Amino acid sequence: MQNTPVDGERVIVQRYGVTNVELEDALKARGAEVVEVPTYRWAVPDDTRLLIELMNALARHEIDAVAFTNAAQVHNLFAVAGPLGRADALCADLNRTLIASVGPVASAALRRFAVDVDVEASPPKLGPLVSALDDALSN
Repeated sequence: MQNTPVDGERVIVQRYGVTNVELEDALKARGAEVVEVPTYRWAVPDDTRLLIELMNALARHEIDAVAFTNAAQVHNLFAVAGPLGRADALCADLNRTLIASVGPVASAALRRFAVDVDVEASPPKLGPLVSALDDALSN
């Protein structure tokens, strides 16, 4: 892609949950006009009780592993934790737990919240994530 001229061109980027800031910035730096097309949106659920229950279980050390299958899950979990004053505790609790990520985008979101990723699927697909998580838990 680096050899494809984009200066002065309109480039359509399909958004898959959250904006890929790095891609958008790189295209703009090369002179492209970036138009983002969101094909779907991930939102915090109206009923956040299950997310709060997850945070409570993590705090009680009842969870052995957490698997994130997309970056929006990370953002939504911390979006719920923040107003409750639990973001720092959530980060600490996640860092005491085995964290599995479906791939680089979800891993980058976790790292933005200072959460260490223990397992990352390669290739970034659900099957390899399950296999990698199984391997990590059996060791």
